[in-house]
Amino acid sequence: MNILEGFTKNDDLVEFICTKCNYSLWVPRFIVEELEQDNIFDGLDPSTPPQPDCQVCDGTMTPKLYIGVRGIKYEYNK
Repeated sequence: MNILEGFTKNDDLVEFICTKCNYSLWVPRFIVEELEQDNIFDGLDPSTPPQPDCQVCDGTMTPKLYIGVRGIKYEYNK
């Protein structure tokens, strides 16, 4: 389990997975919500999940399962 430095599995975390290399990373929910708010601010379609860049390859990470601040369910199934 890879967790962002400074956080533990006891924190409220969301699992992200790279759609290219399958790298998995647990991210604190408040950071995911900030990424989602950035999407809203940037005018992206509400169906677009928070998608940070992968730390391992040049791919994009997406939440495996996350219910966003607007109640939209984002789920990745490869």
